[in-house]
Amino acid sequence: MDETVFELAGEFGSAAVRAVGAAFAAVAGALVELNGIETLGAGEGMIGLWMAVLGGVLLIAGYVLARDAIALFRQPAN
Repeated sequence: MDETVFELAGEFGSAAVRAVGAAFAAVAGALVELNGIETLGAGEGMIGLWMAVLGGVLLIAGYVLARDAIALFRQPAN
């Protein structure tokens, strides 16, 4: 019984950490992306482009982490 509870807590903890990481990456990605676009509009081409690309990478990372977290909740119990 205790092993089942500890396994369940470990799986839930893993999914929760991925969900929090996904939320953080998505918010940070959106902020960096918007700041990069604003910087591009101000005339700083290279820095603005770098920030926009970094924001896009963070948004993709947030999507992948969220997909993995959802997959952990949906997998059937053994």
